[in-house]
Amino acid sequence: MSLVKRSIGIAASVAVAFATFVAPAQAAPVGCDGDLKLVFQGALTGGAAQTGIGEYNGFRLAVLQYNEKRGSGPKVEPAYIDTQASGAQSPALALATVNDPCVIGIVGGMYSGETRAALPIYLKAGMPVISPSATNPTLPTVGGDVFHRVVANDLVQGPAMAKIAKREGKRVFVVDDQTTYGKGLADIIRKEIKSIVVGKDSVTEGTTNFSSVVAKVKNAKADVVVYAGYYPEASKFVKQLRDNAATKNVKFVAGDGVLDDEFIVLAGKYANGVLMTAPAYFLGAADKQLAATYKKEYGTAPRIYTLEAYNAAYFFLEAIKKGNTDKPTILKFINENSVKGIGTTMKFDAQGEPSKKFINEFTVKAGKIAYVGNVINK
Repeated sequence: MSLVKRSIGIAASVAVAFATFVAPAQAAPVGCDGDLKLVFQGALTGGAAQTGIGEYNGFRLAVLQYNEKRGSGPKVEPAYIDTQASGAQSPALALATVNDPCVIGIVGGMYSGETRAALPIYLKAGMPVISPSATNPTLPTVGGDVFHRVVANDLVQGPAMAKIAKREGKRVFVVDDQTTYGKGLADIIRKEIKSIVVGKDSVTEGTTNFSSVVAKVKNAKADVVVYAGYYPEASKFVKQLRDNAATKNVKFVAGDGVLDDEFIVLAGKYANGVLMTAPAYFLGAADKQLAATYKKEYGTAPRIYTLEAYNAAYFFLEAIKKGNTDKPTILKFINENSVKGIGTTMKFDAQGEPSKKFINEFTVKAGKIAYVGNVINK
């Protein structure tokens, strides 16, 4: 799948969120002799790329719609850095990004590990950051006042997953992938339902053989497996769990790292019945017209976190519309204001967490992701 389809006529075909406006007098950041740049950070290649492509495309769509309706306001270039979801790669990419004087903000990172690795660089540079999907609770302690996210963190998602696991069975086995996201989420889940956790195990990213984990699930006589990790490994795990006669009926519960159409592609029929959570909605549920615009532009339906990436970019673009064109004034705007996005009003607390927090439950039915209901809303 290509990242984008080159097109400039998006906003002309539909009613869009951005109205034509006349911006206040604005000056480019010191040292910038070109367009402002808003940068998406995430995985655009590699095993986890499909979610990242969906996020990037949502981010880009927001910027393109802004540019078509910007009037006399500054043009914004939708740029990106491809971390391949790697915490090892993201610091060098982040450093190159903050050294570009035209960059005024980051939409990202996409995953918690790559985000955590880049945040010290962004903090030192005073670079505003809004993540559409990084959920590890410790990120604000690393990112200080530059870090924000539009989704609830895993202190909310973990209890939601634990609630589902408890509903589905009485003997729970918890598995994580040892990433910043997976390990942190698994720790929270185990604490929530420690009285019914009968075992735990860890794998690594790239694991293909889950036979030893399946054997442990069997020996523990678990009736629910909770997996805290990402969809490439989850697809293999659930296949091998279902192919074992002793574990084929064990319920499989996972978080937002598994909630992607690519999980269904990789797992095939074994994906049916899997239960998943996310602090997110699909774009089509929030704005059908915008979802249709997305599909026309990219030739595919929006994915999980497409909406959140669009909204994160939208917050930056609203700051620019109000005359803020450098990092300090944009950061001040983000920290002090609320913005009405698609399906929600965004506002951040002192730790950069969203004022509205919710977790939704999804499942796979007949090879398609289906909404089950809201689990937590506060």
